[in-house]
Amino acid sequence: MAEVKETKTTKATAEKKTAPKTTAKKTAPKAEATAEVKVEAPKAETKKATKKVAPMLKIKLVKSASGRLAKQQKTLVALGLSKIGSETVKPDNAQIRGMIFVVKHLVSVESVKEN
Repeated sequence: MAEVKETKTTKATAEKKTAPKTTAKKTAPKAEATAEVKVEAPKAETKKATKKVAPMLKIKLVKSASGRLAKQQKTLVALGLSKIGSETVKPDNAQIRGMIFVVKHLVSVESVKEN
């Protein structure tokens, strides 16, 4: 005789099988149109802008890049220095200072004012 196996289904799985799938979208309540009033502050009289002169650095290549690390050679190219004695003027900022730090043994640096 053929035996029939009974399968037990839990209540949760039975509900999943019988519950119809719904795709109801929840909508947020519509925001009411509000009139916004922008109040501008009175403009203060501006003084004539004086031209600020940013500090500049004059960088001169004093030693050859030949035989140096590739990073140092690329840094010199990025600074615009190719031959011994070549000079360039760059702004005094953190990026340039970092580049100078990498090749400090190859260059001389002095501060200048750009007019």
